[in-house]
Formats: sequence, structure tokens, C-alpha cells
Amino acid sequence: MDARAPVTDASLSTVHWVVGERYVVHRGIDQVATRPDQWLPIRSSAVWPRPDGDGNLIWHERDWHGQPVQTPYEERKLLPGELWVQVIVDESPDPRSRPPHVWVPGEHPGLADELARLATADDEAIVTWVQANGFVGLRANPREWFESVQEIRLALARLAQARDLVEAIRKLKGETLRRETERLLSAPGLLTKLKDDPSQPLAGTSLARSFGVSAPPGQHWTGAGAYMQALYGLSSVLSVPLSRFIRVDTTIAPTDDGMRLQSALLAVGPLAMAYLQTLNEASWPAIAYVGDIPRINWLATRRCQRCGNVFKPRRRDQRWCGPRCRWAASKARS
Repeated sequence: MDARAPVTDASLSTVHWVVGERYVVHRGIDQVATRPDQWLPIRSSAVWPRPDGDGNLIWHERDWHGQPVQTPYEERKLLPGELWVQVIVDESPDPRSRPPHVWVPGEHPGLADELARLATADDEAIVTWVQANGFVGLRANPREWFESVQEIRLALARLAQARDLVEAIRKLKGETLRRETERLLSAPGLLTKLKDDPSQPLAGTSLARSFGVSAPPGQHWTGAGAYMQALYGLSSVLSVPLSRFIRVDTTIAPTDDGMRLQSALLAVGPLAMAYLQTLNEASWPAIAYVGDIPRINWLATRRCQRCGNVFKPRRRDQRWCGPRCRWAASKARS
């Protein structure tokens, strides 16, 4: 992060991301996730065969006792709980022998949408993206040297789900928003069934109380409960990835009369930056009151997707704080 950048109340930062020279796709094996803390339905611990001295592909693994086992490629069969995956491996030469090719994910304002679209693309498109931009950063490790196509697709699908929820909250309301939230969360009819029962924790009034909002006593929140349920669904979708990817960093930044220590949310890798962009966009629209009824407040302050500064929008769809950031974003897309 440029130390001379404008100081804001909450800064966003990202690391440089290295792109390897040579990525090779291998047929490998991963396992279905069984632990409750796994954020993806596979374990993300793929193995793949490697050639021996004679050029024969050999699986190098360990048995249940931790002893090394070598199996010829053709003899390896899937065990219960295993699945075939395509593993993308960085087989670049020693990076110390050449200047690395790097890019800054935070300088690409449309990165989150690009990765969300990649979730529905074919395997070849995912491999091509990795070859051009490096790994997506599933483990937020700049030195990562392998990721499977399958785990990339699952992680990007979760990102796309979060972005679809943000879009639904912006554009829909009432029962239409509630049904779309149920569809995106794969819970058809659940929120509708619980909406009028204040004893249920997912009812609109119950969620409002958990958010610290006082529901009007003896009144029905026409359409407001759908906002509460959609916001709760979005927060649940974002919480696990953000806790894995986003870190808090400190930096010393100059001010008009000296300098100060400030904090920054640090996104390590393209996927982390995409989730950070989604979190940034999810902070608006804000929920405001019209009488006793919550409604979307399109004039609530939001953060510029280019420079990170906070501004008050003039239009419902305004994404940048001014002409300079809008021009810079258009040049980045071209």
C-alpha cells in the first residue's frame, strides 16, 4: 500500500500476487470433507502421481499407519470418500533466477464479478485464468504451488452466491426478495414459513432484535422482515470466507500535520480481494427508516470501489466517488 495514499477511516490493502511461468494440470485425488470446520465440501488436500527415474507415474502416499506407500498409476483406485480432481501445479523454474511477474488484485475493481462468472465456466477457462493470473488464493498463501480446478470452482460458486445476495438486496423487496433469498440459500419455503412467528430466531422481528433494532410493537413490518432475513443470509455466507482470508494489518501513513498509525484490511490473493470487494459493496445500500418501516437508503454513504474513499452517492448505481476514479476504472477494464 502506498504510504502517500490518502488516509481514510478504514483502508483496504492487498499484496502483490505472483504469476508463475509454467502451470501443468495433473489428474489427482482429493477427499470429501468430513470435518464441520471445512468451508468447502472437499478437503483441498489433493495428491497426484509423479514420475520415477524411468518416467513411470507413481502415486506417493501414506497408509493408515503413516508409512510411505508407492502405487503404480494404473493400479490406483478410488477409495470411499475420494474423488478425481484436476490439479493445477506451478512447475515454474526457480523464481530467484528471474524477476517475478506480479500484479495487484486490489487495482482491479471488477475482479469479484470476473471470478463469480468464472464459477460457471468450463474447466479449461479456469485453467486459462490461472495461467494468466496465478492461483486464485484458496489458502491465502502467496507461495501456494497447487490448487485443483474443483476446489476453485466451489470457492468461486460461494463468492457468486454472496454477490447474488447483494444484488437481490439492492433490487428486490418484500416477498420477491424473500423467495430469492431462499433460492440462493437452497432453503425453499423456510423463511416464508418462519416470517410471522416471533418465537423463531429467523423471523424478521427476531432478527431485528438480534441486530439491535426495535420492532414496532403490535404492528406488522410489511416487507421489512425480508430485508432482515436477506441481510442475515448474506452475513452467514460471508462470515466464514472473510474469517479465513481477511487479515488486519498496520501501517504508518502521513497526514497533513505529521503521521499516524492506522489499520488496514489486508486481502491476500485474488479470491480474498474479491470477498473484500463484496463486503465493501454489501455495506451499501444501508437500511433506513421511513416512519416505522425500514427501507433501502440509496443516499447512505458508500466506499469508492477504485480509491476506497467514502462518499455520498448522487445516483442509485454510483460506484465511484468522482470522474477520475470512473475514468481509471474504465481504463482498467479496456
